[in-house]
Amino acid sequence: MIFTIIAKVILNLSLFFDDPVAVLAYPSDSTALYLATGGVVVVMAWKAHTELMPLMDSLFRLIVGSQFMQLFLTLVLTTYHISMLQLGLLFVTLLLLVFLTNQPLNVMTEIGVMGVYTIGTFALSFIEIMPFFNFYVNGSYYLFLGLILLAPFFWSHKHTAESR
Repeated sequence: MIFTIIAKVILNLSLFFDDPVAVLAYPSDSTALYLATGGVVVVMAWKAHTELMPLMDSLFRLIVGSQFMQLFLTLVLTTYHISMLQLGLLFVTLLLLVFLTNQPLNVMTEIGVMGVYTIGTFALSFIEIMPFFNFYVNGSYYLFLGLILLAPFFWSHKHTAESR
């Protein structure tokens, strides 16, 4: 959230000096989300010496769970059009997270569930628009997000396999 606000200010720097309330009160667009994601990646790379797998697991669960709740509540409480395909994919991903990853963190299972979400959302973006928390993003954003989330798992799996 903080990176999104910073990205809004950076993208509208000249207007920010004239009327800061207009920049901060106006909703963000997908460009600000892309820039904010880049900021998060830089901070994560800077802190890469710490254990990132539990953080990525929690972040993935937060993204999928909150996206599902947002779409489900939009479906139930409003008349806005939502993607039933995206809602279904999020539901299946949540079911996989609940039933397949209830034991201690299994790297290959987690990679598989994240892969289902990433590839499924990317594939569905060719059929209809797949918003990411009401940001209309390019379908390749989901691939980028998946790579960010999966990188620590691949790195950890590779290093544990080498140490055997």
